Amino acid sequence: MHARGTIFHHSQLVFHNGFTGKKYLVLLNTPSKKEPYLFVKTTSQQKDKPTSPGCLKKRSLFFIPAGKTFFTKDTWVQLYELYPIPSKDIDANKDISVVGSLDAKMIDAIVNCLFEAEEDNIAPIHKKLLRPPLQDSLLKLKDMFNKDR
Repeated sequence: MHARGTIFHHSQLVFHNGFTGKKYLVLLNTPSKKEPYLFVKTTSQQKDKPTSPGCLKKRSLFFIPAGKTFFTKDTWVQLYELYPIPSKDIDANKDISVVGSLDAKMIDAIVNCLFEAEEDNIAPIHKKLLRPPLQDSLLKLKDMFNKDR
């Protein structure tokens, strides 16, 4: 099981527009066995994107300056497209690998920015994965420390 904030590299991601490419993905939830992994993709292509660190609500982006985290280049987390991937497809896929992670403060800021920028566009099921009720969180925590699993 992977925790929210884990950074994956996907060498064959199929984008929403049908193209396939290499992307860094940021995990937004800590999925249980039955829940999908909920990702956002990143880009280091600046084009016309602003470079003020943090939430860029109007653009549905979160900017991480180079060298502040795992990312060695200026990186924009693209919040306008969510990529749910079933957990069984993560473990069995040789095209996906864990390459790093973001700290709790940074991933909280990214998820909060996502809600600020895209709340009306987030499916209820995804909202529950991103901000689960406390009960679910406590059960997941208990499950993580269960020696029988």
